Amino acid sequence: MFGFFSFVLKLTVWCVLLQWIGRGLFLFLRGAYQQISLAELFRSFMAGFSLDMAFAGYFLVFGILMYWLGKALTEVLPRNLFLLIGFVFLQITIVINLADAEMYSAWGSKFNRQALQYLQSPKEAAASASGASWWTISLCWFIFSVLFFRYLIKISRSISTSKKTARQHIHLAGKSLVSIAVMGIVIRGGVGNVPINQSVAVFTTNPAANMAAINSGWNFLYYIINKNEKIDPEKYHFYKQGDDEKLLNYFFDQGYVNTPISQVSHPNVCIVILESFSAYGSQFLTGADNAMPYLDRLQKEGLSFKRAYASGDRTDKGLAAVLSGWHGQPWQSILHEPDKAAKLPSLAGLFINNGYRTGFVYGGDLGFANMRSYLYANGFQHIQDQADFEKTQLTSKWGAHDEWSFNKLLKINNEAASPFFHVLLTLSSHEPYDVPGGPYYDAKTTQKELLNSIAYTDQCIRKFMLEASKQDWFHQTLFVFVADHGRDLGYPETQFDRAGHFHIPLFFWGEALHPTWRGVASSTVVSQTGIAETLNQGLVLSNEKRFSYTDNLLSAGARSQAIYIFNSGFGVIHDTNEVVFHNQPGHTTFKKGNPHSCDSLTGLGQAFQYKQILRYLHF
Repeated sequence: MFGFFSFVLKLTVWCVLLQWIGRGLFLFLRGAYQQISLAELFRSFMAGFSLDMAFAGYFLVFGILMYWLGKALTEVLPRNLFLLIGFVFLQITIVINLADAEMYSAWGSKFNRQALQYLQSPKEAAASASGASWWTISLCWFIFSVLFFRYLIKISRSISTSKKTARQHIHLAGKSLVSIAVMGIVIRGGVGNVPINQSVAVFTTNPAANMAAINSGWNFLYYIINKNEKIDPEKYHFYKQGDDEKLLNYFFDQGYVNTPISQVSHPNVCIVILESFSAYGSQFLTGADNAMPYLDRLQKEGLSFKRAYASGDRTDKGLAAVLSGWHGQPWQSILHEPDKAAKLPSLAGLFINNGYRTGFVYGGDLGFANMRSYLYANGFQHIQDQADFEKTQLTSKWGAHDEWSFNKLLKINNEAASPFFHVLLTLSSHEPYDVPGGPYYDAKTTQKELLNSIAYTDQCIRKFMLEASKQDWFHQTLFVFVADHGRDLGYPETQFDRAGHFHIPLFFWGEALHPTWRGVASSTVVSQTGIAETLNQGLVLSNEKRFSYTDNLLSAGARSQAIYIFNSGFGVIHDTNEVVFHNQPGHTTFKKGNPHSCDSLTGLGQAFQYKQILRYLHF
């Protein structure tokens, strides 16, 4: 009797300690603990205990079964199976927590549907993780793997065949079955109608503390098992104060203003989408750093928006935002579902209908995140990615560095008949920031390495513009520069869910730019999603709004606001007011400005997120 319960107790302690060590690795490997108080640190262990036990319960059930079979039949097979599955359970716990620490430092979240999609492109996923501290990770993995596995071997010695009477076998079977049934209840999280989920660990308005409380192993298995889970939009219907549509129509300009942005009829249009360019790398925009001096010069000469914000946090989300005016939804990008992405409105289709040739250039693999499928479906006629570069040019872990991509853009611009609509997506300022030459910027930390890669791309743009200015098409061209998303550059306001994280450069420039707009630096809060509608009304001069819930950036009637959506919630910025809302625990986690205005912005964000999810589901 005591042998059985001693085994269960030892195994339970082993499982729980393993989960706590995993939580410690998540907190301390990349400094997540710095975002929470000491009280929240302790509470994260308490709040996460039910998920810890639910995850441990799977192995406890297996361990009890192997103990029973070892006593009843033979010790060899049950014990070996116990050690094998125990080792797998051990690795899932340690490796996933180590991976979550890295993921949280970059994305502000643990493993989720977005990460699951990116795992389908191992090369790109590895490149994203190349900035990790592999020595520290390897050391942590080795130490805790050895310590916990050695103790598991000791526990496994209890699984041995012993002579028992028929009555003793029945007693053992009964104890085992009852214990397994209890573990089943623990795994489910109780006997209520609703099974356990991540929300049981949410206990505060601090996202970092909530992330620490959510068991990484349980969270990982949840997304693996429920990767095709049906979305229930009502889980995101937080706005209950009135008509969603009426509120959105109030906040978004529903009219059109044909104020021309170009002095040229049917100018060429080049959009340059800048990988990970944060406004905090611009002296002109924020004064924080001076990593893009050439682009700052262009911003001063053109029409710039000093308070522009990305709508999402990844490149594939940025593409849909810039080229389709799509804000996104609180999980992976819509590009991961080609049938839905194909139904988005598109700038490429708009320009084709107005007699333009369209093209897209990227130095990496456009198969990543289904970008190629999206681009073709949305009207890009000529698409070039790393397969179209020389092998000697593929020196980045992502493909060809930006100097080669801008050379490619120069070539296709020279060869294209006007008018054309061409888009270039840069990649050198993506992890691991392995840019050639330099250093272009003092790089001693990960944030400085990013700034160094931004400075490299800034130099590439300068060289491209110098050569482009010698071409005939240059004088008939409108350039649009915008980042796909921002990054955390180490400032309090750039932490993952804050507005500064999404603050990006956005400006129009070129000899085709209408003189009215030259040298204008707007302080209006705008979203990158407004580019598409601005070109629709201000360049194509359409009298029909094509991109829903976006604003023409040239319209005086547009409100000074931007909404960004991330995996666990949204943020809204309006002049001096900001709010951040997390879907778990289901309320505002950050406010800045007038309390009444912040409440209004929260309602706007709630209604908008719900509407976006409905639009997504109905595509």
